[in-house]
Amino acid sequence: TAGDTVYTDYKRWLSLDSALTVTQFKYQNKNYRREVFASHPDQVVAIKIACDQPASINLRIRMLREKDASSTNSVKDPKRFILSGRINCLNEETKQPVGMRFLSNVKAINKGGSATVSSDGIMTVKGADELVIYVSAGTDYAGRNPAQYCEKVIQEAAKKSFNSMFQGHLKDFQSLFNRVKIDLSPETNPYELPQNERMASVTKNSYQDPYLSELLFQYGRYLLISSSRKGDLAANLQGIWNQTVQPPWSADYHININLQMNYMAAEAVNLADCHLPLFDLMDSLANHGRRTAKIMYNANGWVVHHLTDVFWRTAPADGVVGVWPVGAGWLCHHPFDHYLFSGDKEFLRKEAFPLMKGAAEFYLDFLKPIPAGMPMTGKLVTNPSHSPENAFEKADGKQYQFTYGATMDIQICHELFTNCLKAIDDLSQPGKPFEHELKVRLEKAMANLAPIQISKRTGGIQEWIEDYKEPEIGHRHISHLYGLYPSSQISVETPELYAAARKTLERRLAGNPNAEVEEAKNRYKSYGSYLNGESSGGWLSNWVSLMWIRLGESEEAYKHHQFELKNGLKDNLFGGSYQLDATFGSTAVIAEMLLQSHTSTIDLLPALPKRWDTGNVKGLRARGGFEVDMSWKGTKLTSAKITSNNGSVCRLKVKNPVKVLFKGKEVSLLKSTNSEVSFLTQKGAYYEIVAI
Repeated sequence: TAGDTVYTDYKRWLSLDSALTVTQFKYQNKNYRREVFASHPDQVVAIKIACDQPASINLRIRMLREKDASSTNSVKDPKRFILSGRINCLNEETKQPVGMRFLSNVKAINKGGSATVSSDGIMTVKGADELVIYVSAGTDYAGRNPAQYCEKVIQEAAKKSFNSMFQGHLKDFQSLFNRVKIDLSPETNPYELPQNERMASVTKNSYQDPYLSELLFQYGRYLLISSSRKGDLAANLQGIWNQTVQPPWSADYHININLQMNYMAAEAVNLADCHLPLFDLMDSLANHGRRTAKIMYNANGWVVHHLTDVFWRTAPADGVVGVWPVGAGWLCHHPFDHYLFSGDKEFLRKEAFPLMKGAAEFYLDFLKPIPAGMPMTGKLVTNPSHSPENAFEKADGKQYQFTYGATMDIQICHELFTNCLKAIDDLSQPGKPFEHELKVRLEKAMANLAPIQISKRTGGIQEWIEDYKEPEIGHRHISHLYGLYPSSQISVETPELYAAARKTLERRLAGNPNAEVEEAKNRYKSYGSYLNGESSGGWLSNWVSLMWIRLGESEEAYKHHQFELKNGLKDNLFGGSYQLDATFGSTAVIAEMLLQSHTSTIDLLPALPKRWDTGNVKGLRARGGFEVDMSWKGTKLTSAKITSNNGSVCRLKVKNPVKVLFKGKEVSLLKSTNSEVSFLTQKGAYYEIVAI
């Protein structure tokens, strides 16, 4: 209302475990409360406005969009209004409109007072005791009629009370969110400080707050639940919601790390269901990418380059950086990882393997032998090849971006071929070999792939097949360590490469030590150069943390996690450019610090930082079909419970002697050494791990 706008006692919060946002304030000695949630089962946003005194809700409501839309009242309901429009976009040849249609249908249910809507779509509420608003929205994407869709949704929603709808929302949301509980700060009062003050203590005073890490972990899970559900589109760079007509990077899908980082934590944090939209996206990309593979490369299989969108772009975009045809290979890491966590062979046979096979067929055709007279003659490499968004310098002093056999390309092909061979073995039966011809081709290609090169100059892993000079040592992408993370082809089992990976990371982080941040922006054209061990935050810090974790350096990983909290996130834990990979990636970092299973063993507390000396977590998942609960004190494991969902052999990495109990009785171990124990499990049973 116009006039007095002074309010007091203002508070707002988001309840992560109920996905409900609440705003409270006092105005003219009256206490107002607004509650909002987005119901996945009902497909509406529900809003309730209440006051502790009757007939006190007086307001006007309208929906606005800066262009291409208008509002009107509903002819079907005097307490509804509609915003509708069409993107102003014409076909270049026919000049006919082709922009997407969109519509939102808004329904008000008032207790007491009145609610009316003008012809231009402005709702006026006077003297109400309570007001409930339901908002539906839709587009004609995929051929759906948004008006019919929203009409049906809003009519069904109007049959429910706010409370009954909230209970359905709560049941749906908590069925996912409540799978994991975490406590990294048992002595911290989470309500001691408001979020902005808690963040300020970190950003201004360098205070290390374990509760913020705990909050960030669950916030990433909340956001993935909220933006990636079965049957929907995958989470894009901004998740799902976007407040601008032209969002950063068009709210698309960048496939040279950003989309993958959205889903890096999905399996480990018990949100495998939320991983599924990514596989649906891949199905669509594969259908379109087959045509691109054939037309551009005369190759079989499917290809996608460094970005795509909801219309399944698979051809290159954005100039040189777009000519990066290994996006499908990296994406295929995800469905195969889903299989490793679940052990679901039907999923592997029907969904994961067809995607992997198609991507592998492209690379089998695309890889070319190095010509005679050049180093490593006959070895297979990608050509042309580009290391994401980076450049190198040749002897002529000029910078180039295209070469052959960039290290990341080779690592992605190596991982994809290895996973395909594993899948073929797992799907084969005695006397019934599976995909035998493909297996022969893959084994031959694997034997001839160019090996990862270690630089004689630096001792680190080369980013390109030749040891080119690096004009920007601290470049934001660390593509040549893909084999360390997310892949596992570089590990303690490959000591020379493992040592070289460490040197690579150290050198990247040292960056251009004499450069100032402004110089990095101007000279290196990079907003994210590493300077003296620090990055610009966001996904960069997360990727660095994840690599340090794989290198067994918990405190180094934690340092970059803290840098992310201090410099890479806003008070609401969004990334600096409203890009959610920073938040999703932080969840992956915390999960990986607590549990690893990328080798054949489960490693409990592999990179626990000293600051998290006491805590517990429940519901983390490990590959092989296991769920893990554990507690620790003084940075040492005090108890653990491992639930077997598949009945497979459990291999557990240990730092101290342990015994395994099932129903209170000690289990006979298949293997027991100073570093590993293994034992048979029963499907559905849980086992206690007890220190001796």
